[in-house]
Amino acid sequence: MATPASIPAPATNGGQWHDPRAYAQAQQRTQTQQLNQQKYDLEHNLDMGPERLGLDFLLDGHQRINKISNGASEPAPSNFQQMFRDHESPMHNRSSSVTSSNYNGGELMGHSGHSGHSAPIRNSPPTCPLDSLLLDFLTERQQQAADGVATPRLVGPAYPSVSSLLNPSRGIQSHPLSKVFTDILGTFPDLSTLPEKVAVLYIMFLIMRWQISPTQENYDRLPDWMAPRPSQLFTPHPAWIDHLPFPKMRDRLVREYNPRDYLFDNFFIPFTATLSVNWPYEPTDCLLSSPENDDLMINPVFERHLRRLDNWSLGPVFAKSFPGLADTFRVKIDGDRRA
Repeated sequence: MATPASIPAPATNGGQWHDPRAYAQAQQRTQTQQLNQQKYDLEHNLDMGPERLGLDFLLDGHQRINKISNGASEPAPSNFQQMFRDHESPMHNRSSSVTSSNYNGGELMGHSGHSGHSAPIRNSPPTCPLDSLLLDFLTERQQQAADGVATPRLVGPAYPSVSSLLNPSRGIQSHPLSKVFTDILGTFPDLSTLPEKVAVLYIMFLIMRWQISPTQENYDRLPDWMAPRPSQLFTPHPAWIDHLPFPKMRDRLVREYNPRDYLFDNFFIPFTATLSVNWPYEPTDCLLSSPENDDLMINPVFERHLRRLDNWSLGPVFAKSFPGLADTFRVKIDGDRRA
């Protein structure tokens, strides 16, 4: 997928415009340096008093993040997130939001009589390169499942690989389910801040993981507000809409989509440029670094933060660009200090 054209580059302090890729690369270098320092602190067990490891100040007195062990007798897990699987899991044991239905799920999944957690989203033919990427990847994985490929191999680890967000060259080591989304995010230079990158990667990863393997477990891992709306299950619509974090916005776009008002090429610029998860701490605190190797993982505190829809917002530029969606999301204006 080619980098979309006509993306405005950020301005420097001197007011000069420069290449958005250079800006994004500078952001990645800064974030990498901060994470390297965090890794050093973890390795050397720096005594920082009550804020040891830079995490305790995020938690109340009853919460604790498991200490990362570097004992020689314990093999390093292949996926670092396994260490936190039992730590206040954010999984919701909610009931399925949609009952069994008897409809044509489109070309991707034409089965009928699905239970709520397995009812497929109904997409239209591709309307943009992103649609093509999403639908082609899903179709490929579903075909592999039909050919008997084991589910663990199809969906991979329970969490996305975040290391390649900072070091794209490591993407080749990632599971394809992670790599497809880190590659997609790399085409959006305006989505340049680390917390937003990690949050969008997390959401898109969980949606696709559930679509590939629509089990109750994978459905329950979706935040409540990312569970497909009935409109997404019954009305054909572009696949990119399914990955937006705002449920009211998805509903309206599914019902009212037309390329004149909501062409993706016009939509993604103000969306990615103003999207915020309003993380109130240092950007690199959204990740943790392993003292054993170069693996990175999502900070469980940040995971809980991003799973609250109230923490997501868009800016006035987006609201002005799409007045028909103005009441479907939180608008963050200057001076809004809410987390």
